[in-house]
Amino acid sequence: MELSAKLRWSNEEKFNAEIGKGRKIELNSSDKMGSAFTPMELFLVSLAGCTAMDVQWIMSRERQKVEKFEISIKGKRRDEDPRYFETIDLAYTIGGPNITKNAVERAIRLSQERYCSVHAMLKENVRLNVTYTIANGKDAQQTYTYATPATE
Repeated sequence: MELSAKLRWSNEEKFNAEIGKGRKIELNSSDKMGSAFTPMELFLVSLAGCTAMDVQWIMSRERQKVEKFEISIKGKRRDEDPRYFETIDLAYTIGGPNITKNAVERAIRLSQERYCSVHAMLKENVRLNVTYTIANGKDAQQTYTYATPATE
């Protein structure tokens, strides 16, 4: 599968990106953002969106009735150029009447290890800290730290 986009320079450090037929995003530098996104912000959104779609799909296949699903993401960049992300914190909040810890943990694991293409591209170079909070309606809301399985 091939994907493509076209960027056109607008002015200063601003570009307009067009993806497919008519879908558009405005990009700008971090110094002059305004209402536009920076490429690094879009990278965080891409990672969060990729894993969110995976986890939601897996949870539905597990017959977990998700009524609330949010992801918060933040990245810590290097101080010197190139200013790539050194660490990314990913926090899932999932709620529903009978959401189980095992189902959430399994969905996150499958997303991180098998399905999320964005994660696959960065997993060797970026430390990813994952937490998840479950609000299942009958117990107090609890937050857990996802432990990445050890690599050999």
